[in-house]
Amino acid sequence: MQNIKLSLSSIVVSLLITFSGCENKKEEDKTPQNIEKPYIGQSIMVIVPTLHADLIRGPIMQEAKKFEQKTGARIRVVTPNWNDTIKKTKQSLEDPNLHYDIFVVISMWQGMLFKNNNIEIVPQWVKDKIDWDDVLPIYKNSILSYDNKAYGIPYDGDCINLYYRKDIFENKDIQNKFKKETGKELIVPKTWSEYKVIAKFFTNWDWDNDGKVEYGNALLRKKGDVAMLQFFATAAAYAKHPNDKAYFFEEDTMKPKINNPAFIKALEDYKELINYSPKGGVNFAGNDLRNSFVTGEVAMAIDWADLGIYAAENKISKLDSNQVGYAQIPASNQVYNSKTSKWENRYNQVSSISGNWSIFVNKDSKNKKLAFEFASHMGDKELSKELVSTSGNAVNPSRFSHFTDFEAWTKSGFSKDSAKRYLDEISKSLTNKNVVYDITLPGAGDYYQAIDDEVYNFLIGDISAKEALDKTAKKWEEITNKIGRESQINYYKSSLNTNE
Repeated sequence: MQNIKLSLSSIVVSLLITFSGCENKKEEDKTPQNIEKPYIGQSIMVIVPTLHADLIRGPIMQEAKKFEQKTGARIRVVTPNWNDTIKKTKQSLEDPNLHYDIFVVISMWQGMLFKNNNIEIVPQWVKDKIDWDDVLPIYKNSILSYDNKAYGIPYDGDCINLYYRKDIFENKDIQNKFKKETGKELIVPKTWSEYKVIAKFFTNWDWDNDGKVEYGNALLRKKGDVAMLQFFATAAAYAKHPNDKAYFFEEDTMKPKINNPAFIKALEDYKELINYSPKGGVNFAGNDLRNSFVTGEVAMAIDWADLGIYAAENKISKLDSNQVGYAQIPASNQVYNSKTSKWENRYNQVSSISGNWSIFVNKDSKNKKLAFEFASHMGDKELSKELVSTSGNAVNPSRFSHFTDFEAWTKSGFSKDSAKRYLDEISKSLTNKNVVYDITLPGAGDYYQAIDDEVYNFLIGDISAKEALDKTAKKWEEITNKIGRESQINYYKSSLNTNE
């Protein structure tokens, strides 16, 4: 009997050991899987607008799938239209039942994110992961920072430059014709006055001998689009004083500068230049502008860095990269000083980094670590190098490393020489200390909408430039008063990183 008991005990012990081993084996199977995929069972929502084709959202949707496979997380990417993105972002910040963990926003939308302290500061481990030191100072100290604290993760870097037909400008017959008609040498314009003369010269004749009439230039002007960002870039030479960081408003009062003599002159120039554009130029969107340049319809264009890669890589482009010239946005020999209310005779070359897209993490995210992991994935140094040298996603250079790897650019259709020229001009823009940023205040969309409406009325001939900008200034004052002048002053100073 004792032997039977011992046998039964041995069997029980043996079974316990066996089951224990099975459990341990199950744990061993699970553990490495969890290490490899640490976010199984967790999910986040990302909101990014639907733009033309796959611009901005395309890479995010593609990378979300790769990130899910790698980490086990669920990344839901929501892509409303432009206006619905604004509406849903506002709702998410106010309604706990509609919750986005990551906001991918153009810089003009940043004010609504900061209005109620909704955004998490970028932690040091994220900075280390994305190589924060590689991000250009002009971005990490302005667009990505607010009140001298880093809140944004870099995705797209934007600057607006001049593009021109290098082959046409170097054509001896055209140079002689220009000299005969204008008494001047045909050179790449350094000022808006030179630009206007050249744009007029190239308008309404067949300068490339293709049997079609061509034009001088193309500008972005479609109402309700982001045309005002380009207007402010072109106005900067007259209106952005190099000794004054504030551009849109007086820093201490929020009084609009928009109807001062500099902006009035810029708006009058703007209308004149549309006369030297293809038919329908008053309604050009970004795609229209780029197509008109790469198909040989215009001699010059003002655009973001998208146009360079578009000309080199897009299938509809009739140009090779060696036919394209790159230059700084034109300057002026006069600049208006709003503090003294006087014009100053000085050369004023201003860069514009309007339009940047950045990534922000919601402070109320329930999966904040995961949100920062995906945000840092999209801001990854090597991924960004791939994106900026690929046409069709609107992701432009924002890092030191984007300017050193010519191989990535030559794979996209640039010759080594054209890639160097392209990147050199972008680099000049991004190292210029006299620079225009976007309005990033609460209500920024309302400020832009007000001027967009009045500028359009001026361009179609209903009112004068002064009347249009006087009406804009009045609307801007009303917007400021409605939101709260004192709070707007504080936000404006914070956006300029000038708060004490």
